[in-house]
Formats: sequence, structure tokens, C-alpha cells
Amino acid sequence: MTLTRRTFNAMSGAALAAGFVALTSAGVVAGFATTATAQESETLVIAVPSDPAGLEPGANKAEPVGSEIILNVFDTLVAWQAPDFAELEGRLAEDWSISDDGKTFTFDLRDGVSFQDGTPFDAEAVKFSLERTKEMNPYVEASLGMIESIETPNDDEVVIQLSEAYPAFMSILAQPQAAIVSPAAVEKYGDDFANHPVGTGPFSFRAYEPDTRVVLDANPDYYRGAPALKRIIYRIIPEASTRRLELENGGVDIIQQQSQLSAVPSEEMKAFAADPDIKIIEKPSQIIRQLEFNNSNADSPVADIKVREAIAHAIDYDGLLSGVFDGTADRVYGPLTSNSWAFDPKVEEMSPKYDPELAKELLAEAGYGPGELDLTLYSFQGSLWGDVATFVQANLADVGISTQIAQTEFPSYRALHVAGDWDIALDGRQPWYNDPDAHVTIGYLSALKNSAMTFRMPENAELDALILEAQQEPDMEARKALYAEIQEKLVEYVPAAYLFSPKLIVFARSNVDGLVINSAPPLNEYWGVSKN
Repeated sequence: MTLTRRTFNAMSGAALAAGFVALTSAGVVAGFATTATAQESETLVIAVPSDPAGLEPGANKAEPVGSEIILNVFDTLVAWQAPDFAELEGRLAEDWSISDDGKTFTFDLRDGVSFQDGTPFDAEAVKFSLERTKEMNPYVEASLGMIESIETPNDDEVVIQLSEAYPAFMSILAQPQAAIVSPAAVEKYGDDFANHPVGTGPFSFRAYEPDTRVVLDANPDYYRGAPALKRIIYRIIPEASTRRLELENGGVDIIQQQSQLSAVPSEEMKAFAADPDIKIIEKPSQIIRQLEFNNSNADSPVADIKVREAIAHAIDYDGLLSGVFDGTADRVYGPLTSNSWAFDPKVEEMSPKYDPELAKELLAEAGYGPGELDLTLYSFQGSLWGDVATFVQANLADVGISTQIAQTEFPSYRALHVAGDWDIALDGRQPWYNDPDAHVTIGYLSALKNSAMTFRMPENAELDALILEAQQEPDMEARKALYAEIQEKLVEYVPAAYLFSPKLIVFARSNVDGLVINSAPPLNEYWGVSKN
């Protein structure tokens, strides 16, 4: 397996913006005949903060808006089963088996399925789609890059051979990048397939008007049964306050609080709780936000573990949750959230507690008196990130650490992170598959330290070996034990002050039924949703 710097750079906002430009510059169906509104019982209107970065599974880089649309237009071989999302269920695959060595995955495919353009679904479509994504998308190099071969013994069977054991591979197949595309549509539209996406999913693409909306129509021939809704409209509303007003006034049916970068402020959410026309659906997430240390800069003050421990003890974690998030986030104690199947309860006791006096003592032991340590605190832009940064700044000031807050746009922030030109930064990780590998390997393997979205861990042969062993161990109980050992080692090392895990919150008009939300990835499917 090879994880490269470009794999993660490809996630940058610049890359997403490039995809957006490609999509919009093609003049995608700017006009379409529809007057559907949220007031219509068979039309669901969803407010989103931005245009989709793209509707092409092969090029998808985990941008939320485009990814959710993809999962409603296309199908994957398997998907997480609602309402608990704890187990995978078959979608285009009816059944599957995994070899004892964890390298060979055999799928029996569903009969009688057709793409929205009428092309029959078969094993060759699976082989075509996965090989196409592997070739065109560096973002999936760490996962689909392990595919050595895909065989199609007959129309209903696919055999995928990996180069090494990878227990999380089934989770990878539930991601938007693993969606199965119509080979005929790809041949017809070529590079313009992104503007004419065709899958087997419950909704088919109808139109896209940049900065305004994306429209999907129900697929009446969907193999799981036609959706109750006739149409979905994604309305693009950048301002959080406007999204809130539109929901209150019935202009939209749903707004999502999944992105902390563009969320409705918690004090404004309180108005929803008292509104009988709006219901709140929330669920703990596996998203982690942390105050990160540059662990690979030997010249940084945070290279001293006493400084890292001092900062970790300086933060009032419970105060942050109540003062900034008002119940809309949970505490995080280490590198995995408490709802992960691999979470080790021991780290809750091991994790640093709010203790300003101990923080001052640790700083003194590190050679820093009051006011002698001056740091720049980097953060994403956005009011909520600003609130968190201000809260942390005040905590650090209380123990004698001066900080200047520098909020930076997403692409610049990622470039800064990769370059390693920083000491402390607010950052986070949103896992896109339900496996500890999504946090641990990508975040802490030292070979990836120069990639974006890592903790820039220095070389540690023992820890690196444990991470790779846990990633490849087929026995799940053995994996859980390995991840417990890894979590304890990481908490002892203090690579970050783990701050909070935002809840996944969806606000919906009270007449919306059947919506359940998944924690990883946090993307909604609307096949089972209706309006009364």
C-alpha cells in the first residue's frame, strides 16, 4: 500500500474548487422546467451551504454536498444498515465472502437491476467502475490502490483480489468513490460524465443550476422500490442565518448541521427546539476536533512533552462544551470517539483533565515563566471556529501562554499544515468509513507526517508497526486489542489536546418522515423519506 502526499493534498479546497469550476463551466443544464417547492408533498427541499464540488464518483474527494447527492443517484455494492448503521447490508451485492487471509473478496450480484439509462447492471459494470475510480482518483490510492485484480467469472459474480489483508475494505466499498457507474453513460459522455451522472440509485440526476440548486427525480424502476418522494431539490444557501429563516418559513424542508465550518450558531438552534413545526434529529458522530501540536518540528516549544501536557491541562473541556456548543457536541478523550467499536475506555481516565495549576507547574518545569511562551494559534475561518479559538486563547492566557489567533481559508490552511510551518492549530478529522483505520492510520502513521490531515508524528518504529498490524489484522477482537494499545500510547504521547466531537444534527420540518442519519460517513439517504 502506498499513501502519498498528493493523496491528501487532493482533498484541499483548491481541488474541490477546481471540480466545481469544471462542473459549472460546462454550462450544466442551467434552465429546467420545474416549479416544485417545499410546499409540495412529494418534493423534498434540502438547504446546503455550497455547490457540490462534483457529482462524479470516480473523482469524489469526500466533499459533503456532492457526496450525499452521489449516494442518492448511485448505488454501492454494500451500505451501512439503518437505523443503527453498525453492520453492512447488501445493495448491488446480494451476498459476499472473504478469504481466510483477508485478501480475496467474492461478491454475488443482484439480478434484474438496470441503470437509469436502461443499461443492465452486471459484473463488468462493477469491474469497470472500481478500476476507473482507482485510475482517476489519487484520493483513494490508500484503499482502492490495494486492488491487484478484479475478475468476473460470470455476469453475477465479482472477485476482488487485494495485495494485502485490509479488514476495512468492505467499509471502503460503501463510500461514494466506490459507487457503480453506467459504463454506457461514461462511453456516451466521456469527460462530461460528471455533468450527466447515471447510476442505479433511487433518484436520477435532472438538472444543476450553479449557485442555485441541484434537482433529482425519483427513479420509478429502483430495484428496492420507487421512492415515496417524486423529487429532491438541493437549494444552495451559503448564509446560515438564511437557511434558518427558510426552514422556519417553510421554504426548505431540511437543513443539516454536519459541517462545523458553516453551521447555524448554537444559540440560534434554540429557536428550533421551541418550534412545533420543526423537529430535531441528532446523533453522536465520529468526527474529532482537536488542538493539534506540530509533532515533527524539533525546534518548536511543543516538542517538549511538558509543554504539550501543560497546554492539554490548561483547557476547560467541559466549559467549552457548555459555553460554546450548548449540548451540541460531546467530549473526546483520545484518538477515537467514545462511540467507535474500538474505543478503549481506559483512555478516559488517562486523558488530561482541566487543571490550570498543574499546567503552570508543567510550564515552569519546561523553563517557561508567565508570559514567556508566545504562540500563533491557527484556525479555519468561520464564526464557530473563531469561538473555539477565542475560548482556547483565554484558557491558555490563564496559565501564562500568549497566543495570537490566525484564521485561514481552507486551502491555505491545508498548505500551511503540510509545510509544517506552525506550532499549534485547531484541526479535525471526519472519518468517511466506519473503522478506526480512518482515524489512526491516516492521522498517526509517521510515514504520512508530511500529508495534510495528520498529526505530523515523528518516526516511532514501535508505534508504526502497531498501526500497520492493527490495519491488516483480520480477527476483529485482535484488532480491537491492538487499537486499545495504540490509543493508550497516543494519549501518553499527547499529540494533541482532544477537544470535542460535534453531533450530527438535522433540522427538518415536522412533516418529514423516515429520515435517519449515519455517523460515518455523515451522509443522508432519502429513499425511505416521505412527507405527510
